Amino acid sequence: MSLTLNPDKQIGFTLSHSEEATKSILTLTNTTDQHFAFKVKTTQPRRYLVRPNQGLVKPDETEEVTIILVDKDKQMLLTDFSQIGTSALSSSKDKFLIQSCKVEANFYNTTKSKPPKEMAEALTAMWQRVTQDKTAVSNTKLQVKHTVSPSADSNSQPGANNDKSAAGYGSVMQGADALRSSTSPPSSSPDPEGNFKSDATLRKKYDELVAFSVNLTAERDILNNALEQAKRDLNREMAARMSAEDSAVMGPASRAGKRGEKGAGEAVGERKRGGFSLFVLLVVACVAFMAGRWAG
Repeated sequence: MSLTLNPDKQIGFTLSHSEEATKSILTLTNTTDQHFAFKVKTTQPRRYLVRPNQGLVKPDETEEVTIILVDKDKQMLLTDFSQIGTSALSSSKDKFLIQSCKVEANFYNTTKSKPPKEMAEALTAMWQRVTQDKTAVSNTKLQVKHTVSPSADSNSQPGANNDKSAAGYGSVMQGADALRSSTSPPSSSPDPEGNFKSDATLRKKYDELVAFSVNLTAERDILNNALEQAKRDLNREMAARMSAEDSAVMGPASRAGKRGEKGAGEAVGERKRGGFSLFVLLVVACVAFMAGRWAG
């Protein structure tokens, strides 16, 4: 048992050159006596805006989901149709997946009473728990079909010779080219699944940036260690060079000092030797004088 969908196999979008948004309505009806939660996913979250993309349906209640085709992609599809024809639209691989599961009445009442943001958070947390049990979730796929309105068809058929149609065709091509070359970021998708993929991409880039930063830090540490080692080697070399220069300067002065000390010692010895001879002579003279007196 699950929700009844309308349409239940294929969802269509009629393309036109009008400024009105191209949209389609998906109706979900609960014909059971159970409460249901639903979620709408798409293979092209940047191309379609789904409002609401998840919600709750009580028994005998109907919920409408509005799916809007982004104007930029609509213009691109019209341009392809103008250049190629109906085959450009018949090869669409866009799909929608509608998931539904039963919920408790208490959960329905509690969640429904919350503000939109808190309600979305509660539903997202619930789907994260439920998706682990595949038997509890019902999945229905809808194929997308693009068609062109009669007015757009008459103005966009390839090979048209009408000047006014050609002018319109050219303006559409110029608009499509301008949109393709636009650098403005694409509109964000309200689909949590699409947001999750974007978050995963950002997380991957963040991890790569962190790894790059770690490598830079390691290389910086290696360079700092090499620089410190080079400084120590330079200081040792300068100290050895200064010691060698001091030895070269102090060597001659030291030898000259030793020679001076030796000469001074020899001079003292000579004086000692000279002083000793004079004393002997005086003693001898005194003895001779005394001997002369005694003899006389």
